[in-house]
Amino acid sequence: MTWGAIEPAENSASRLRLDFGLRPAILRFNEWAAPGLGGAFFVRQLSWGCMGLRLAQELERQSSAARIAEGIEALASWISVRDSAGRVEDDRVQGKRKFAEVSALSFDAVSRGGAYVTVPFRRAATRALPGLGFCHEEARFNALSLTQHGSELAEIAMADVDARARLVDWLEAGTAKIRRVRDTLRKSLLPEFATDLERALVHRQVLAHEGRRTIAGLLHQIPVDDLAGEQGRGRFLEGLPDPAMRARLATCFAFEDLRAASLAAAQEVSDAIHGGSLTAPSLAARAGVRARFGALEKEASALGTRLPQDAPAEAAAFCAEQAGGPLATRVLALCSRVPMIFSVFGERIDQGIGYTDELVADDPYDAAEANEGRQLPIPRPVIRLRRLLEEAGESFADAR
Repeated sequence: MTWGAIEPAENSASRLRLDFGLRPAILRFNEWAAPGLGGAFFVRQLSWGCMGLRLAQELERQSSAARIAEGIEALASWISVRDSAGRVEDDRVQGKRKFAEVSALSFDAVSRGGAYVTVPFRRAATRALPGLGFCHEEARFNALSLTQHGSELAEIAMADVDARARLVDWLEAGTAKIRRVRDTLRKSLLPEFATDLERALVHRQVLAHEGRRTIAGLLHQIPVDDLAGEQGRGRFLEGLPDPAMRARLATCFAFEDLRAASLAAAQEVSDAIHGGSLTAPSLAARAGVRARFGALEKEASALGTRLPQDAPAEAAAFCAEQAGGPLATRVLALCSRVPMIFSVFGERIDQGIGYTDELVADDPYDAAEANEGRQLPIPRPVIRLRRLLEEAGESFADAR
């Protein structure tokens, strides 16, 4: 097995992430929370994408823009891991375990699907690049074309002639491995070396949208962590001048409460069957299960009454499923949504093939290695928006 393949140990380390069949709803609510942001949260994430699209037009060796962009970010991550004397904590770097013992890297080794990571930063930028005005709107990354702003970002990032030539040589060489990295190439790729010009351009494009600009203004007044509480959340929503936007953001917060309650309920069941399988009625008789599913019922009812007509059908179905009815039935329904964790046979619930002690909520835009920290019931696009603005040079009063 090559170093680039995903081994069982790595699956265990990164942990399965649960969306409870709500992926389309998560994507829709993400767009409601911070329009056009996609999964962007740092400057070079956008630069890498624009570089990939720009170089795909120039390289003699036929490679898709997506492969090139993923190769660029993989090379940047490998350099970061190789240069680090210890563990790399930066969540703008992926492939930490894969690259730990890799002394040389070829483009072909990291350009195959899943060879670098299962969720590259490039995928999370597919929505952000058109959403922030760096590309013309398309559904697929390989179909994107750069706008003037996108071309400008790519050229700024590749302004160093030596670094650009070395990057092009590495991409065109395919199987040839790079071992020694010049400082010019390092600074052209690593996230921490994003230039002032890159940051200024990204900052301008992020704030070009009125909705994002409004949210950014409120984040100067209300710390992100306060949005997890009723008082901070209330201040945030009251500060939104547009009623339609306020209603949508309130729905997004209610959806996050639902997701948090769902994860807690699933975790309670997971803990209960740690020692062996149990039936749904026996689980429903446990105080912990009753408490967690009671909280889930409350959040499902609250969100269900708030959902507008254009809300995702998946969210409405989930709310209807968990907002009432026999507890044993609701336990079975939730566990059936997570077949990798739970194996459901009739009324009996056992450990699935991907059973793990600790469950983690999923966001389609979050890279696996960037989603292992503390989780709060806050729409993740709001958190990403602040992070991107901070890196682009904006100062927030409560920044630590």
